[in-house]
Amino acid sequence: MSYQDLFVGTLAIVIGIGALLAGVGPWAAPYQLRTMAAVTRRYGKPAARSLWIVVAFASLIAGAAISAGVRPSYASPTQQPTAR
Repeated sequence: MSYQDLFVGTLAIVIGIGALLAGVGPWAAPYQLRTMAAVTRRYGKPAARSLWIVVAFASLIAGAAISAGVRPSYASPTQQPTAR
């Protein structure tokens, strides 16, 4: 595990916690963002809350995977870019 993986994974987890708080929190500011405002107008506030929670869980799962060093089979952390 490299420090870059740990940094990016931690950042994704922090963003996931923020999105989870936006989904379950009592304030209206997160729902004034353009996409969330459109979802709220079209489908209602429960759908917008659900979308925040889905984004939160996706970010939390991605952050945990990145922090754990999970990589696709074609990616290798030891590859060095070749000079051209």
